[in-house]
Amino acid sequence: MAGYQDLGEFERGVKVGARELGHSISEVAMKFGFSRTTISRVYREYRESGKTSKLRHSCGQKKIMQERDQWRLTKIIKRDRRATLPQIAADFNAEPSTSANV
Repeated sequence: MAGYQDLGEFERGVKVGARELGHSISEVAMKFGFSRTTISRVYREYRESGKTSKLRHSCGQKKIMQERDQWRLTKIIKRDRRATLPQIAADFNAEPSTSANV
């Protein structure tokens, strides 16, 4: 049985949707195979914040690429949409800034 932290964004949305349709916590728990505590926590979190996830996974984590690098990568991809990953990496690494490994 998956725990509260193991639920993905979609699964959380399904649980909230079932509760919003009027099903009880026990019904949702039996139908989807999660504990009543898990269903209750997900639904309470949704009622309090309006979201099904707090996105804790990105808390304090440094970005791998800066905005400028993301802009450059987007520009390279738009230039040649059929380019392979090694070609894109070579183009990206041709300009000085950040290097990408393939």
